[in-house]
Amino acid sequence: MPPARLNDIVDALEMQFDESSSFLDRDTGQVETVSHVLLRKAEESRDDEEADLPTWQKQEWEIAKRIVSTDHFPKLPTKFEVHEWAIMQDFSRSVESDRIREDLLHAIHGAGAFRNFKESLRRHRIESAWFAFRAETLRRIALNWCEENHIIWV
Repeated sequence: MPPARLNDIVDALEMQFDESSSFLDRDTGQVETVSHVLLRKAEESRDDEEADLPTWQKQEWEIAKRIVSTDHFPKLPTKFEVHEWAIMQDFSRSVESDRIREDLLHAIHGAGAFRNFKESLRRHRIESAWFAFRAETLRRIALNWCEENHIIWV
């Protein structure tokens, strides 16, 4: 297997959507993101069956068929496994200033936690520290995933 690009894995962890999942193609080292609709359709179809899809979806369809028919595509961690809220909490706890730490921890509880957290980051002008912390956390998650799945990365 060619080595996977760690940055591609981190990017996939960062850009997750409810209606799709990302996988690593062990044959190419590429990260592939496929809609759940096409994955279900591929699971339900016969091998020789061609899906009636628009041209722009044909390549994704071929990838979906390969994902469901081989073990060459380990699934990347989902947004539920990444735990964005826990990352926000860890960042909040890492802030040295008692006042800012308490403000951030208060912001992540209750309705509108993500919005409130972002507003607190802006108010305290620490967005860049948050983005660096989050990027490093996603990188560690990606590294752990690679190790667990015996993936060589660059």
